[in-house]
Amino acid sequence: MIHYDLDSVGFNRSSVVTVGTFDGVHVAHQRIFNVLVEKARSRGFRSVLITFKPHPQEIVGKQKVDLLMTEEERVEKVREQGIDEVCLLKFDRDLSLVSAEDFLVKYVRDRVGLTELVLGYNNRFGRNAEGTLEFAREVGLRAGFEADSVDAVTVDGKTVSSSNIRHLLRAGDVPFANRMLGRAYSVEGFVISGDGRGRQLGYPTANLRLVDERLLIPAFGVYIVEIAVEKGKYVGLASVGVRPTFEYEGIPMVEAWIADFDRDIYGKRIRVSFISRLREELKFESAEQLIAQMDMDKKKLNDYLIKTYNKQR
Repeated sequence: MIHYDLDSVGFNRSSVVTVGTFDGVHVAHQRIFNVLVEKARSRGFRSVLITFKPHPQEIVGKQKVDLLMTEEERVEKVREQGIDEVCLLKFDRDLSLVSAEDFLVKYVRDRVGLTELVLGYNNRFGRNAEGTLEFAREVGLRAGFEADSVDAVTVDGKTVSSSNIRHLLRAGDVPFANRMLGRAYSVEGFVISGDGRGRQLGYPTANLRLVDERLLIPAFGVYIVEIAVEKGKYVGLASVGVRPTFEYEGIPMVEAWIADFDRDIYGKRIRVSFISRLREELKFESAEQLIAQMDMDKKKLNDYLIKTYNKQR
């Protein structure tokens, strides 16, 4: 069940709890959730996850954070993990000033119940990020709960973390980022009216207004993508960038061309999932040169469909 304050979770001392931001719900987060659920079930206890909105760094660091998913999607992904109680707790300045010990004792143990705390290997919490695993164990000895951690998860020798996934996406290395996520990275948005230039070029595109402007946009370029729209899934190409061929100071945006699709979807909410990056964003001297390049991009998409995509379905 989803809660938005600690009191609505209800008190039950027999609770195994994890705490974290969990942006991306990547494979390392999923490992933590699996350990949490297994520990709780083996003892006949309930599993509880406490996470935050907005991202704590937006309050503590007073900076925009490039999110890997919306709050709505994060909650939905967490719900799929089989956790009994999930609390999406408002993170504000007052909460940021709570000491790590007070958070564990006065917020978690006394209001939710806490027999065992499960943390990621590098999890830090509380005022000035003073809370660590060793700190939690020391507090637990005095306050009557255990604390344990889950080891790091690696992919090809690189530690899985939200920050590393952001780095990979900003570099355009979508396949590696997707392996760390355990799924294709995606953004959602509403289809808005554009200038109609794509249709004039023979490649009508769906221009996206992202549902959350904080969502991370991958490196500028052209990508093979999968588009979910109106309960169907289609393949296509997405251009991420500022359209330098036609605009001098364009606003970064995502526009998707959907293969073998010719329906009016203005105003519809669609999801664009990034599969691989074909090339960087280029500026062309003419519309004809752009069309020729788009034809080449389409051929690469068709090759991908024949060699990879259709065999996986």
